[in-house]
Amino acid sequence: MIHLNNFTKLWKTKKALEQVEDIQLRERILKYYRPKTHKPKKSVTWRDLAHRVFSEYVRLYYADDKWYCVCITSGEKIYRKYIQAWHFLTRANTKYTFDITNVYPQCERCNVILNWNYIKYTLKMEEILGKTEVERRINDKETVELKQYQYEKMITEWYKFICEKKHKLWEKDM
Repeated sequence: MIHLNNFTKLWKTKKALEQVEDIQLRERILKYYRPKTHKPKKSVTWRDLAHRVFSEYVRLYYADDKWYCVCITSGEKIYRKYIQAWHFLTRANTKYTFDITNVYPQCERCNVILNWNYIKYTLKMEEILGKTEVERRINDKETVELKQYQYEKMITEWYKFICEKKHKLWEKDM
């Protein structure tokens, strides 16, 4: 388990340092995306941080020019802060956890009240990926264990995308 409370321990691998040299970037990522969990700060993991950044990445990835996302199951347009990133295959399946084709925006009503609206979501996924691909993914029991440098690389890429997209959207607002 990697502790996120000490900035000097973060991004310490050589591979990661080659990709991310800016200490301020690392500090910004931690400042804004430190997971808000019931866990003590010392036990927050790289996976927890990756989930927070990836959720923001997904919501901005699917956001239009006015910061709105469309719920994949109900089709309702909702402001990106009030929509949730929902995984078709659960986050426990690490092979598809951070796969953009497995995660889509879903409104709180579909995700929480209607208990994921799973039947409608499966039909949408079959439209997008095809029935054979959905069945293959559901039956795929392989898991992948990610290393620290892989988390660091993914988090950094997502964060750069988030900053670029927000900058573009803010320019259009002005």
